[in-house]
Amino acid sequence: MRTKDELFQEALRHIAARRQRAVTEAERMRAAAYQIHPELREAEEARTQAGLALAMAAARGGDRESAARALEQAAANRDRVFAAAGYAPEDLEPRYTCPVCGDTGTVNGARCQCVAEVARSLRRSEINAASPLALCGFDTFLLDRYPTEPDPELGGSPREYMGKVLAYARQYAEHFGPDSRGLMFIGSAGLGKTHLALAIADTVLSRGFDVLYASSAALAAQLGREHFDRDNEDPWLDACKEADLLILDDLGTEYISQLTISVLYELINTRMLCHRPTIYTSNIVDQSIFEARYTEKVSSRILGSCKVLKFFGEDQRLAKKRPAK
Repeated sequence: MRTKDELFQEALRHIAARRQRAVTEAERMRAAAYQIHPELREAEEARTQAGLALAMAAARGGDRESAARALEQAAANRDRVFAAAGYAPEDLEPRYTCPVCGDTGTVNGARCQCVAEVARSLRRSEINAASPLALCGFDTFLLDRYPTEPDPELGGSPREYMGKVLAYARQYAEHFGPDSRGLMFIGSAGLGKTHLALAIADTVLSRGFDVLYASSAALAAQLGREHFDRDNEDPWLDACKEADLLILDDLGTEYISQLTISVLYELINTRMLCHRPTIYTSNIVDQSIFEARYTEKVSSRILGSCKVLKFFGEDQRLAKKRPAK
């Protein structure tokens, strides 16, 4: 798991490698073309020399007009020679992936948009590797797998209720910002909590925010390794603290200890103070059990900063095996 800065540094390395590949391929194509058509090299070198002569004239106060005419003639001759050989001059130039920055990562001293795009792609891959599901969209959250029979606790059908949950989640993702509340998805296993959290993550990522996913079990295990092995420190906690949106999945499955509680409190408190929302999912539906596990101090921080949405229905992994009604 990488911090934002590490992610952007990795994105810049990808872009630099992309540029190098483009330059290398152009050099290969140019060498092959020059071998078959030596006149191409001669015409290109003549244009280059004319360009240098113009630069020297400008620097030394020489005859710039004559030098400019010579460059114009050399360029026109280069184009004729290339056309006769079946080439355009740009055919032998590097073909950069990003035409805006030429795969340098910067435009007018500022970071090019392509860097953010590569960083988002890297983050998507990271989330897909860490989560039980690939990043998914709201359109694959199928309501027809939820029962239509009324639920006594709801006073209506789970399908109708989950439709409202889906609509809320979509709106949340489309309007996500630093002032957004956190979300707490609770409910039995297999009701789509992780699916909906990842659908939110997908939209929020697409809108340019940094999103991190961690299962609570993996996070607790990693924090334990960092605590007892300082030589192999991995900045998981820093990455989790600074992400614009953190998905902390499956609370209740991690090994619980005083260290876990302490670090979880630090993480939650830091994110609250910095106005960085968190989405939690948990199979623990009883608040008293939740408080007993995480202490009143931690549970109040989590529940107090979140809108709690309870999921109803039946295990979607079983529903997938049955035809929809």
